[in-house]
Amino acid sequence: DSLKFFLSLYGHKLPVLAFDSSDDDTILASGGADKSIKIFGLDFGDTHRTLYGHEDSITDLRFVKRTHNFFTCSKDSTVRFWDGDRFQQILLLNGHASEVCSLAVSRTGAFVLSGGMDRQVRVWERTKDIVFLDEERERELEEVFDKVDGSKRDENTSDVLLRAQKDGDEGLDADDETDEKPQSEAAVKQSILSVSAGDRIMEAVELADEESKEIAAFKKLQEDKSGDNRRAPNPMLFGMDPSQYVLWVLRSVKSVDLEQSLLVLPLKHVERLMHYLILLLRAGKGIELCAKISVFLIKAHQAQIVANRTMMTPLRELQTLVRMRTTEIRDTAGFNIAAMRIIARIANEKKNERINYEEKSMKDIWAGLGKA
Repeated sequence: DSLKFFLSLYGHKLPVLAFDSSDDDTILASGGADKSIKIFGLDFGDTHRTLYGHEDSITDLRFVKRTHNFFTCSKDSTVRFWDGDRFQQILLLNGHASEVCSLAVSRTGAFVLSGGMDRQVRVWERTKDIVFLDEERERELEEVFDKVDGSKRDENTSDVLLRAQKDGDEGLDADDETDEKPQSEAAVKQSILSVSAGDRIMEAVELADEESKEIAAFKKLQEDKSGDNRRAPNPMLFGMDPSQYVLWVLRSVKSVDLEQSLLVLPLKHVERLMHYLILLLRAGKGIELCAKISVFLIKAHQAQIVANRTMMTPLRELQTLVRMRTTEIRDTAGFNIAAMRIIARIANEKKNERINYEEKSMKDIWAGLGKA
């Protein structure tokens, strides 16, 4: 009304291509070329949540009337339906053969129109079928696995190395060229075992969060009331602390499936897992495994972590703890190796003193025998 500057909403790393606000003017959602969706509060301009799911730039975004649900379309030829209150994906709509450029939602929300570069306008109608989010998530994971193990399987390590080898051998003679593929294959492949391991890790993080909240509430209650009552441990955690239980679950995952199981985790669980990694590193437990997981998570979710400013302080502490604990392990290992070398040298010297057949003759051996 006053035609004056009110809010500045920032957070995208690349240009914003689409945005829309809800009918009640409480939230605004935006999508950009960085493949992310950001939900802002229009009261103070704070970022409520950053959502990821699209594999390419987001081209359009539209809210459903009188709700906080919205549709997005992208250059990855998909249309997605999101819940702006629970910050999760509801539906994935496939059908376009090329980039989807625009969306239009009906006034009642009964259907949505999408148009793309494939010269098609598709009508998506709302049905009375109940949508189960867990089933939709499993279906999406199965499609990802089909892409990896099916027609797109040529994008593994061996083919990448083969292409690099062919590019490097362009100037060689025809006799030197070979069509044999390199021996190295993809180190880790997605499987049902890695998905189940990822589910176990997510369940462990959620149980640990619930137990931590209950412990904090119990301590606060003990401070208000004088008493010596003891709280019974949670049987689901087998009597362990929350951080220790998370470490036990991480150790139960096979090293072959560890990296792929960590890739299954959403960003919310990654943040909570880093919190427990910090607690474990403070206590000096599972240092090697915690350092390995920390480095992998930061490499895999670098863009999302950098865009989230709330993780800057935990990241600095995590960096300090990893360096400190790995230095302690290195010093301990070096000290033990040096001690073992000294022990081996002393044992070798004593062995040479007791038996040295090369310097002593048989006469010297029996010389003192029989004398008082």
